[in-house]
Amino acid sequence: LHFNDLEATLEQTVSAVRINRHRHLNSASTSALCSSINKMMTHLKSIAVLQYISLHFNDNNGVSAFYEPESTSPLTSTSYSDPLTSLQPQTSYRSFTDDIAMPSSSIATLSRVESRFQSQGLREGATKLDARSGRVASMDLSRAVLPGRGVGNHLLWSVGEVDESGRDEHHGEPVLTSEEWSELGVEAVKTWLIDHQTDLDIDATNELFSSSSPNLFSPHGHSAATNIRTGVHGQDGDLIQISIEREFKGVRVVGSKASATIKQGNLINVGFEKWGSLDSEFDVEARIGEEEAMAKLAEFSGMKLDEDVTCKPELQIITIAQGELPPAVTKGRTNNRLRKGGSAFGDGYTHKLVWKVCPKFEGQTNEMMEGIVDAKTGKVYSFQDTVDYFQAKGDVYPLSNDGEGADGSLQADWPMPYMQIGSEITDTGGNYYNTGSQTGRYYGPYVDMRDNCGTDSLTSTSGMDWGGSGGTDCANPGFGGSGNTHSSRSGFYELNKIMEIARSHLPSNVWLQGRLVANMNINDSCNAYWNGSVNFYRRGGGCGNTGEIAAIFDHEWGHGMDNFDVVGGIASPSGEGIADLYSALRLNDSCIGRGFFENSVCSGNGNPCDSCTGVRDIDYMKRQRKQPTTFTWANANCGGGVHCLGYVYSEAVWSLYVRELNTFYGYDANTSMEIVARLTYIAAGVVNTWYSGSPGSGGCGNNSGYRAYLAADDDDGNLNNGTPHMKAIYKAFNDQQIACNTPTVQDSGCSGTPTDPPVVTVSAGNTGVTLNWSPVSGASAYQVFRTEGVHGCGQGKVVLGTLDSNTLTFTDTGLMNGRAYYYVVIPKGSNAACFGPASNCIAATPMSGPDVQLQCGTSSLLLPVEPGQGSPVVQRQCTLSPLGGFTGSVSLACDSSLLPGVTCAVSPSTVTISSGQVSSILSTQATSSAASSEASISITAVSGDIAKSVSIVTKVAVAGG
Repeated sequence: LHFNDLEATLEQTVSAVRINRHRHLNSASTSALCSSINKMMTHLKSIAVLQYISLHFNDNNGVSAFYEPESTSPLTSTSYSDPLTSLQPQTSYRSFTDDIAMPSSSIATLSRVESRFQSQGLREGATKLDARSGRVASMDLSRAVLPGRGVGNHLLWSVGEVDESGRDEHHGEPVLTSEEWSELGVEAVKTWLIDHQTDLDIDATNELFSSSSPNLFSPHGHSAATNIRTGVHGQDGDLIQISIEREFKGVRVVGSKASATIKQGNLINVGFEKWGSLDSEFDVEARIGEEEAMAKLAEFSGMKLDEDVTCKPELQIITIAQGELPPAVTKGRTNNRLRKGGSAFGDGYTHKLVWKVCPKFEGQTNEMMEGIVDAKTGKVYSFQDTVDYFQAKGDVYPLSNDGEGADGSLQADWPMPYMQIGSEITDTGGNYYNTGSQTGRYYGPYVDMRDNCGTDSLTSTSGMDWGGSGGTDCANPGFGGSGNTHSSRSGFYELNKIMEIARSHLPSNVWLQGRLVANMNINDSCNAYWNGSVNFYRRGGGCGNTGEIAAIFDHEWGHGMDNFDVVGGIASPSGEGIADLYSALRLNDSCIGRGFFENSVCSGNGNPCDSCTGVRDIDYMKRQRKQPTTFTWANANCGGGVHCLGYVYSEAVWSLYVRELNTFYGYDANTSMEIVARLTYIAAGVVNTWYSGSPGSGGCGNNSGYRAYLAADDDDGNLNNGTPHMKAIYKAFNDQQIACNTPTVQDSGCSGTPTDPPVVTVSAGNTGVTLNWSPVSGASAYQVFRTEGVHGCGQGKVVLGTLDSNTLTFTDTGLMNGRAYYYVVIPKGSNAACFGPASNCIAATPMSGPDVQLQCGTSSLLLPVEPGQGSPVVQRQCTLSPLGGFTGSVSLACDSSLLPGVTCAVSPSTVTISSGQVSSILSTQATSSAASSEASISITAVSGDIAKSVSIVTKVAVAGG
C-alpha cells in the first residue's frame, strides 16, 4: 500500500495516541493502543506505517534520530520521563515595558538592577526577569572590562614603553593567543560577577567560581574548572563567549547557568538560566549509592544489568519547574489568586538531588540508556536512550544517491582529503608525495571510516585510486577491500569537507582537531544516528542508504558540533534544528537528506513538503502551508517531537539567508551565505536553549538563538545601539515568534564598509591557484573563500584567510590537478561583522606541470623600535618546493615599500632546485626613522614563466608611539 492510502486507516488510532499521550493511561488502554498499531505494522509490512507513525506521533523519548525511529529493542519501549520534570510549562520573561503586572518584590528587583547598571549601558525597561526565578534572565550592557575598541572603552593595557612581551603599542594591544584571550575574558567576567553578585541576587563566589577548582585554566584554553567553557572568535579577542554551569556545594546544578559575551573589550550581555533559589540547608549527601540507583533502573525496566556502563555515574542537582506560572495580568488590575497547584512569581523552580547513571543491560545494542534517579528516595525521574539518531581519489555521491542530476549521481575521481597514506597525510586535494609502494585506508587525522561490509585497504606505487562501482550498500569495485563502498568513499570525502569548513570558522575548537569515527552500512535501514560517533544504515524499507547521502553525514556531524561547542551538550528544546542548519548551509539545500524516501516526500509534521524526498524541508515556502512554523503552531502540533520543534528556529535562520538579508540590504547569495555561516558557527556555540518562555517573546532568554545571533552580529561592543543586520535578524526570528522586544530593533554600525565588490583574477598552476584582486575603497581586510563540486559557488565555503587591506593576492595550495575550484573574495569593513559585497564567483583548475611552491610561514613579524634606535634584525626562513618535476634556478626578492623606514633582503637571492626543498632567509629591520605601523612585506620567486608571491604581515612597534 502507498503511504497516502494508509492515512485514513491510521488517523483514528494515532489521534487517540496523541490525545492521550500526556495523560496517565492505565496499562490496558496503553496496551490496546500499542496492540492496534503493532497489528497493522505486522500485517501491512509497509514503510508507510513507519513514516506515518514516526512523523505524526513524534514522542520525544530522549532519542533524537535523523528520522524518528522504530525500535524493536525492549529497552526503548521502557523509556520514561516523569511529568514532574518534563511536561511543566516553560517560564516567561517580564520587564517594565511589558503591559503585565508584577509583584512588588519583582518591581523592586528590576528597579534596583536598572538603577545600579544604568551607568554600564543598561537601558531602562530592557532587563528581562525570569518569572520562575524572579532573577535577571538577560541584560544588555556596554561595560568596558578589557581594553578594546568597543564604544566608550578607554581601558589601556599599559602606559609607557614597549615591554618584552611584544606589545603592539600602535594598537595598544598585546599579541595574545586564543587561549590567553579566553583566560583574560573569564577573569574579567569573574571579577564583574563577584562585584555585582548582591545586586543580581546570586552567589557567584561559591556557585560559579568555587574554590574547589583551584586551577582556573588548563592548556589549550579549556578551563580546568570543568564548569567553565569559552569560545574566542576573530582577531585580537574580538568576541569572547563564556558559559558557566552552576555548582552548589560542589554538585552540578543541571540546566542552571550563567553566560556572558565580551565584544571588543566590552561586556555586552549577561544572563542566568533556571537560577532558582537553593536553600543553604539543601542536603547534597546521597542516601543511596550509584549501584543501588542502577538497580532501581533494572527493577523499573524489567531488564537484567550487564557489568558495563556507558557513562561515569554523577551526583547532580536537577532543576524542576514546579506548577504553572500565575497568569499574566494587565497592569492596573490585581491577581491575588493563583490557579490551583500553581507557583508564585519568582518561586517556580525546585530542586532534587539525583544520580545520573548509564548502566548497560543484557541484550543492549546501539542504545545508550541514561537514568536519573532520586539520590534520597530511589524514584526514577527519567530513563531514556541518549543516542542522537540521525591523490588519493575515488568515486563519490556529491549530495544524494537518488540519481537526480549531477549531484545525485556518482562522480568519478574526487579527492580523498586528509587521508593517511603510509606515513604521510594527503592535503585537501588528496595529494601526497612519498614514492614507492604505499598503503592507505579510509583513515586520517579527522575521520576514521569503519564499514560493516568489511575492511578497506589499498596498496599502490602510482597514486591511490579507490575507484567506484554500480550498486549500493556493500557493492565495491573489486579492490581496496570489501569496505571500499560508496558509503565509505562518499562519507570520507563529505565529513572531511564539512569539518574543514568548520575549522576555518572555529580554529580554536579542540573537538574539530580530533578524529571522528563513522560506522557505515549498519545492517538496518531507514535511519542514522549520533552517539559520539556517526552511524549510517543500509538501503531498505523504502529508504535509501543513509551513508550515501551527504546531508545525512552533515546532519549527524552537526550533532557532534552542537555537543562540543562552547556551552556543550545538545541544545534544547531541540538539537535537530542546528544539525539541519549545518547540513543546509554546507550543501545550500533546505531539503534535509534528499533521497532518503525513495517513493514519497516528507510529511512536514502535518505540513507536507512540496517536493523534498528527505525527512524535512526547513524552508517553509517549500511546504504546503507556506507559513512559518511558529512557536504557537509548534506548541499545538509538535507534541514535544524534537524534529518538529527544530523547525521553529531552523526556518528562522534559513529565512535570514535566503530572504531577509537580500530584502533589507540587497546582498547577493554568496554574501548572504557567508554572513549567515559566520553568525551560525559563532552564535550556536553559546545557545543552550534556542527559544523558551511564550510565543512572541521566545527569544528573550539570555543566549537564546535570537540574542546569540545579535551578539555575533555586533560590531562595536554595544547591543543597545543596534547591530549591522539587526532588522533582518529580528524579522526572521520574529516571524517564528522567537525574537525579543529588547534591545530596540535598529540597524547601526559598520560605517564606511565597502559598497563595491573587488575584481578578482586567477592563475592556476600545479596543485595551486593564485588570486589577485583590485583594491576596494573602505576595506580594512579581505576574506578569501573556496569551494568545489558540481554546484560551484552555490554551496558552503572554506574561509581560506583574512588578509589586511594592503594584501591583494592569495595563493591557495594543495589542490587536485584537473579539478575545478571556485572562489569569492569579500571586502570587510571596520569589524568582522561588516561585510561588503562578494566578488563574482571565479573558477580555476590547477594543472600538472613543472612548478614551485613558495612558503614563508603564516605568523606575523614584529619589529620593536626604541626611540632613536633601529630594531633588531628579524629573520624568517622561506622554503621553495619543486612540484611536477621542476628543476632549475629561482630568483627571490622582497618588497617593504608599504612600511616606511623598514628594509628587507633575501639571502641567497638565487637558489637552484635539483631534487628536494631549498631555503632562503628573509631579513627585516626597522630604522630609527620608522613609525608605528602595520602592513605587508611581499616575497616573490621567479623562474621563467613561473612567478610566485607570498606576503607577511609586519608590525612596527615604536616605544611610546
